[in-house]
Amino acid sequence: MKKSTDKAEIDILILVLNLRSKKHIGCIIQKGGLFVKAEFVNPFVGAAFDVLKSLGIDSVTKGELGVTVSPVKGGEVNVVIGVTGDLIGQIIMFLSEETALALASKMLMELPTESFDELAKSAIGELGNMVIGNAVTTLGDNGYICNLTPPALFMGRDVIVSTKDMNFLVIPLQTGFGDLKLNVALRERVK
Repeated sequence: MKKSTDKAEIDILILVLNLRSKKHIGCIIQKGGLFVKAEFVNPFVGAAFDVLKSLGIDSVTKGELGVTVSPVKGGEVNVVIGVTGDLIGQIIMFLSEETALALASKMLMELPTESFDELAKSAIGELGNMVIGNAVTTLGDNGYICNLTPPALFMGRDVIVSTKDMNFLVIPLQTGFGDLKLNVALRERVK
């Protein structure tokens, strides 16, 4: 696996090391435990930065990582993609409707998107697919062979998302078009 000094990767590695050094372990165990390795998460962070940059969005910053207990309240627009294979779990991208419309417009080569119609929904589903597909390709390069479910789009102000026996590592990203959150719940398949 290639080594990187990307700040996003370092922050995630520190979070995992802090868990192992027991600095935050008491709180997390009380909430059900977090079992996400940095080598599983870093490809998603890198893929999000790469995909957004490929859309001409250069002003992307990563906020402070967090852990949230399942179930979790989603955003107004949520892209859910399941992961199966050597790793199992879900990746969920939360966005406000305003951010989703702005990103859909970027995906559609600046086509104005004033309402969240079928074309805008398709563009946001594809954005999620691009980020997660690129991440899974990197995981495959690192020896973890995974398959993806097609993206599912859920909309609404009170959407609740849950995973069985897994918590989410929350990766907030800020762009000039608004904020989005990648919520990663992955673990190795028990063989």
